[in-house]
Amino acid sequence: MSPPVCHWVQSVLAAYLAGELKPSTADAVRRHLARCDECRKYATELEETWNLLDEAPLPPVRPGFTERMMARVVEEKELRALEARMRPNRILRQVAASVLGVAAGLLIGLALYTWTGQLREPRSPIEREVSRSITFLEDADLLDEIAVIEAIDRLTGSTDRASGA
Repeated sequence: MSPPVCHWVQSVLAAYLAGELKPSTADAVRRHLARCDECRKYATELEETWNLLDEAPLPPVRPGFTERMMARVVEEKELRALEARMRPNRILRQVAASVLGVAAGLLIGLALYTWTGQLREPRSPIEREVSRSITFLEDADLLDEIAVIEAIDRLTGSTDRASGA
């Protein structure tokens, strides 16, 4: 496995061979190539490949190629401009859809709560008896709470709260 410096040199080698690196970086690459056989071989292969590509004949350009490519560039630019103009509208639509979805959910939840929250009158004698028992138990809990409050008042020496004394 190559050391990290070799990976770095190989990643900047094309720019080095093209003379595009600043002098200090080019010196560092040159010093590394002087000591590293693997990177030197890689640089030689890259340079030979470039030379072959430079010597290869260019394929003939079909008539109208330049015009078609320029038209496509203009079309792509116009498409990007249209997308940029539509982007705020799309975001606005997404926000509106989210708000409407939340509102619809709240309305449905409120309707279900209202619909299921209403008590109906007991129909059978058993339902009436159970309802009375539940009411009694709720009243008994309330009486227990009142008794506890009165006991606390007695223990703390509080007097009648209604009179404010």
